[in-house]
Amino acid sequence: MKESLELILLRVSQSADIDKGELDVASRLIINSVCEGLQITRAGIWLYDEMQTLVQCTLLIDKGNDLDHESLVLTRKDFPHYFEALDSERTIAAHDALTDVATFEFAEVYLTPLGISSMLDVPIRHRGKMIGIICCEHQGKAREWHADEVVFAASLADLYGRAVSANERADYEQRLIEANQTLEQKVIDRTAELEAAQEKLVESEKMAALGNLVAGIAHEVNTPLGIALTSVSNCKEELKDIYRDFENDELTEQGFKDFEAICSEGLNLAETSLMRAANLVQDFKRTSADQTSLEIEEIALDEYIPRVCNPLKPMLRKEQVELSIDVTPNLVITTCPGIIAQLLTNLISNAQRHAFGPSVNNDVNRVSVSCSKNVKGIVISVQDNGKGIPEALHKKVFEPFYTTARDKGGTGLGLNILYNLVRQKFNGEIDLTSTPGEGTKVTVCIPVEN
Repeated sequence: MKESLELILLRVSQSADIDKGELDVASRLIINSVCEGLQITRAGIWLYDEMQTLVQCTLLIDKGNDLDHESLVLTRKDFPHYFEALDSERTIAAHDALTDVATFEFAEVYLTPLGISSMLDVPIRHRGKMIGIICCEHQGKAREWHADEVVFAASLADLYGRAVSANERADYEQRLIEANQTLEQKVIDRTAELEAAQEKLVESEKMAALGNLVAGIAHEVNTPLGIALTSVSNCKEELKDIYRDFENDELTEQGFKDFEAICSEGLNLAETSLMRAANLVQDFKRTSADQTSLEIEEIALDEYIPRVCNPLKPMLRKEQVELSIDVTPNLVITTCPGIIAQLLTNLISNAQRHAFGPSVNNDVNRVSVSCSKNVKGIVISVQDNGKGIPEALHKKVFEPFYTTARDKGGTGLGLNILYNLVRQKFNGEIDLTSTPGEGTKVTVCIPVEN
């Protein structure tokens, strides 16, 4: 792929607009990037209806006519050949759109009036399902769409699928915030049912912690998957070219060596990226499974704690927070791994949400996890270099329903749940030390016999 196209893809994939949940902003970024990379003036996003009987244009940018929106609908009944091509869920590269079998139906009503000579339609997929297309329209003399241009447009379509996921997640988080904002009044109204309600809220807090994990993992896994997809697509194109040369008796020894070198490099890159994604998913699966289980087992903390913390790194990195882990080697304990996983997840997520902000002026925002052994037992601590907590509030942070982030959906149960887990399940101790402007440290001591 041309370096100019790779740079555009890199810029878009790294943009915060893709993952912050505002689909309209992400859509405009992607379509403007399509126009820039393919050097066209007209492109749009078309989405299926639920039954896939029509596609509707949700955004059309036509720089030549100074348009940035146009409400258009294409139905399967009116354009059967085009929809038959879409049903294959493959890219439609119509070099001559006026005669191509997939696009000739648009000649009189769309292509000729607008001077469109070539079309490139790439599928948009979300959760494995094709939900629409990005339509790239070239005006003027007909052009041939090159392989790297097809891969480029397809990669941007995949980024749109990522933006759709971010939009769904933002909607879900907003609904969760709205639900939590009514929670306080419900608790007041149902004092008699407090015990049962609190049990449900404990589970909700656990799921919220897992939700942070999911958001971070989704963001992090998409990057290596995108790299792997691009590499494999490039290898497929190289395979087509080498087979064409073979069929035409034009294959040379040097050509075959070049093919082998390109494909080896591409497949190695894809393998490395997929292994990275698989390891992230494996760590997440283990952590999420542990948090829903109370089984007792023997674990090596120098292996288990990094495995729990690694899936949290994408969530922290998104907020520009570094995570460091320091565990004394060969610490083995027989305990409930799920409680340790929940403890670490909640403490690190709590630090990410509350410790930092505009008032903190660090060179590097940092959360540190450490684990060692002393005469009392195993000591696990989570420390940040954030804003800190005033001494008058030290005791309150472990009280149920106390929170400074209720307007952001906080329930005030996170640290209270951990306090009860440590005292009741471990028969251990939990302590908080904090100084405003210097950060906060939460220390948990687990007796060895437990």
